[in-house]
Amino acid sequence: MKYIIYGVNRVAKDFLYIFDSLEIVYFIDTDSDRTDFLGYPVHDIAYALNNQGYDQIIICDFDKEQKKKRLLAEGLEYGKDFVCEQDFFAKLDDFQIPEGRKTAVWGTGLTAKKLAGYNIQWNTCCYIDTYKSTERFNGLPVMAPDEITDWKEYFIIIAVAKDKEITAYLRERNLTEITDYVHCQQMTGLPSALLCRTIFDTAYYDLECNTMLNHLEIFYRGNTRCCCTTFVDQDLDNMMNKDVDELWHSKRHKILCLSTENRTYSFCDKTMCPLFVAKNSSQPQITDRSYKNMTNRPEVLAVGYDSSCNLKCVTCRKQLYIAQEKELEELNRITEIIREKYLPACKFLILAGDGEVFASRTYQSVYEDAGCNPDFIRILSNGTLFTKERWKTFIRGKSGRIMLTVSIDAASKETYEQIRCNGDFNQLQKNMEFAARLRREGALSYFRINFVVQKKNYHEMIPFVQWGEKLGVDEVFFTKILNWGTYTDEEFQQISMMEADGITPKKELKEVLENPIMRQSAIADLGTIQYCHKADPAEKIDNYYMWELEKRGGKIFEQ
Repeated sequence: MKYIIYGVNRVAKDFLYIFDSLEIVYFIDTDSDRTDFLGYPVHDIAYALNNQGYDQIIICDFDKEQKKKRLLAEGLEYGKDFVCEQDFFAKLDDFQIPEGRKTAVWGTGLTAKKLAGYNIQWNTCCYIDTYKSTERFNGLPVMAPDEITDWKEYFIIIAVAKDKEITAYLRERNLTEITDYVHCQQMTGLPSALLCRTIFDTAYYDLECNTMLNHLEIFYRGNTRCCCTTFVDQDLDNMMNKDVDELWHSKRHKILCLSTENRTYSFCDKTMCPLFVAKNSSQPQITDRSYKNMTNRPEVLAVGYDSSCNLKCVTCRKQLYIAQEKELEELNRITEIIREKYLPACKFLILAGDGEVFASRTYQSVYEDAGCNPDFIRILSNGTLFTKERWKTFIRGKSGRIMLTVSIDAASKETYEQIRCNGDFNQLQKNMEFAARLRREGALSYFRINFVVQKKNYHEMIPFVQWGEKLGVDEVFFTKILNWGTYTDEEFQQISMMEADGITPKKELKEVLENPIMRQSAIADLGTIQYCHKADPAEKIDNYYMWELEKRGGKIFEQ
């Protein structure tokens, strides 16, 4: 079919970025003084009504009501003569809400509010509340479960954090998951839902970050994301279920890339990513800047799929873990796919986002592979196994630049061995002296030590900076502790040095942060601790991990 688009705006531009195979003849608009847009001519409505050459009009806009009314007044019929951009979105999905079913959202709490804020329109007819406390929510009626007489009349989207009782209730009424109900996470991950979130997002950030265009993280069980797993809230696909080209060039990935190209950054956690700290958004802008596509294959590859580690850190696990038997078989399959499909195109390899590089047999299989010689490698380690012998093994056959980041979380033996259980602080100190020597000699292009701030260690932040200065590291990086499921909410609030909002430091931490050493040290970075932060002046980021290393490490990635 041949289409014309009604609307010269960012929504139209975003729409064509995703639906790039549609045959577009020209644009029409009522208020625009442009004669061309995105390489197409722009005309008024009269021109469209008096000229043939197209089959259907597509309305593109944040608010489409006025455009609909105008076309209806001209005698055009919705669904036949014209449609809206969102009518195309469901074509992106491999799952559809059963035809003829009304959509009801179960939940009126925080999860339901968040879902409503995504601008996803499933023609929801009502909300369901187990303990009905209000008659209306988000402008729609609220029903108690016992008010529903025919459950097959509805398709249920469960929007509560803990849904065991609800799913049990629905199963008792002979309802089946996927056929009759789903959890909202399954729906919000659909390409149509993701596209709604960003195409109708009215935020605009004056920042160019190209990370999603070139970056892939492979984590637990082969799941993937196109930025740091802490900074974005959406997965791509599982790399064990899809070929690298199918995964990388999927519509889901292109939609995530759209969110950075249109500058909404809809899927980025603005409270965690340092690029957004203290950075304000403005209203959407229409620019003639072309939207970029992702690289042919991921050029920056971060692997963190094996949690095998020689330590039992209290922040992430309750016992030592080294993958065995079935778990190891799955990890080996992931490793083989990485070696065969992902390493050949990799220019910057990051090892490893989970577990310990030098304690994992699967990570060892990656870095000892004959084809593993990217231009740049970053090692993420706990440092306890970073010995001369392992270093010699690691660098064998490598000609690229190597960077080292070590997570330590303490400046004294007593505190270290409380937090990083099974660790030997004396051995760690020797290994750090060895790393410092490698940095001085140029064998390491960058050396950073990390510190996750919590109640047990916040008082050692100042001596930690002093230790970093003595070693001659490029950066001492601090982050606030996150709850990875290790603690209950009550336990976590006792351990965290941030107030309940997750942003404001508690009084004791604030006193440490205001110490002159913390404010004036050339190597101290507060990372995800936002207190006293100023907006970063960076305007163009080719890749987040490259940017964060070059802030203090110099031009590491210049060939």
